[in-house]
Amino acid sequence: MEKRMGDVVFSRRALLGGMLGAGAIMLVGCGPDETAPSPSAGSSGGHYDVIVIGAGSAGMAAARQLVDAGKKVIVLEARDRVGGRMWTDRTLLSIPHERGASLCHGGPDTETWAWAQQLGIKARKFENTFSRYSPSTPWVGWDSPDFYAFPEGALGLPLPLPQPGEKESALQYLERLGIASSNYPLALLGIQVDTEQFAVYPASGVVDTLATCLTVSKTGVIEPDDYAGDYKLLGPYVDVLNAVGKGVDVRLETPIETIDYSGSGVSVQAGEEAFEADACVVTVPIGVLQARSITFSPPLEDDRMAAIDAVKQTVAYKTILEFDHPVRPQDFDMVNQHDEGPCQFWDESTGMPGYNGQLIVAWDTGDRARELLALSEQERYDAALAGVRKLAGDQGLNCVGASNYDWRNDEFALGAYATGERDQETIYRPAKDTLFWAGAIKSSVASAHSSGLEAAQAVLVASS
Repeated sequence: MEKRMGDVVFSRRALLGGMLGAGAIMLVGCGPDETAPSPSAGSSGGHYDVIVIGAGSAGMAAARQLVDAGKKVIVLEARDRVGGRMWTDRTLLSIPHERGASLCHGGPDTETWAWAQQLGIKARKFENTFSRYSPSTPWVGWDSPDFYAFPEGALGLPLPLPQPGEKESALQYLERLGIASSNYPLALLGIQVDTEQFAVYPASGVVDTLATCLTVSKTGVIEPDDYAGDYKLLGPYVDVLNAVGKGVDVRLETPIETIDYSGSGVSVQAGEEAFEADACVVTVPIGVLQARSITFSPPLEDDRMAAIDAVKQTVAYKTILEFDHPVRPQDFDMVNQHDEGPCQFWDESTGMPGYNGQLIVAWDTGDRARELLALSEQERYDAALAGVRKLAGDQGLNCVGASNYDWRNDEFALGAYATGERDQETIYRPAKDTLFWAGAIKSSVASAHSSGLEAAQAVLVASS
């Protein structure tokens, strides 16, 4: 569930989904018992310097920084685990697998990378990435000029491109420019794998990628970018979060009902328990805020609520299939296959110490994801398996395990991740210098972590 498109131009950076027994092997890195936060299941209310709502990437990053600054902090988490939409499941498959956020976008350039390195968790960079229109067409590398080529020939469109209309869809915009769907470059099609299909996706989201395709088609040169790449950590993702939260006071199974705030402090009600603090950092998912699952007193300002309600979420289908042997037809990290959904597949397990099987993720978004998620669980698995069979060229291939999750139905998430335009300035604006914000509208573990650090710093400045 961890994605990037819609916020950045598609160049050679991966379109990653980025969503979501105890294991018969030993993975590198510290185990969760060695690095876990300190649950305080027996505590009863109390007064703190700061209350953090939510034990996901943003919440734990904020708590870590505040604790290190000498603040008395408690993290209140509705679930029976830390992680939020980062969910390492150790029960369904032979090795721990990620039912939510799966990949480390930006690798060495992120704060979370340093924590993984401290734990000794190795990582595999996604470098072998390919796309094709259908099984009858060749694979094309994302680092090839052919990836940006128009299959029916580039049009003589001027650069810069015409500006799209305010409410114009990508499909309407491309049609207005005379670009038929049969002439979409693979790079352009890749946007739909990570957001929404073009009939509803805003035209503004395709302008830069389309300009890149026109430029590369003319020059044959792909300009380098400074993106560090996308990585798969070769160990449980939650171990990183446990390391961030080591020693932090975390109260699990504590869903919040009300937050009363004023210039003099905050009172948080969870069932019959009240927690008091000088400040509060709210990191709950945007879907929870949109559903009014938490009552704020006084009510949040009209412009903030309008900005919250305007945020859109990507509907994501993610199915993980386990095979008892490697089944990929060639070395690949991620591939897009655009004939039908699910369209994207990536190798989730190569490099895992001591593991001889293979986990393959099947991924899609938008209306294709809605159609897949409307199926029964077994039918979702069958759709993923059909795609892997096409990749492997083996119609008799069968998996030995499968995992799937619909984050829309998770009461503590109510959606996968935010996408499109987001008014961060308004949503994250502190309220009365006691209520601060992080996470919520971020679409990756690393960006959520960074927002938690920024919120913690704002708390420290306000309290100095």
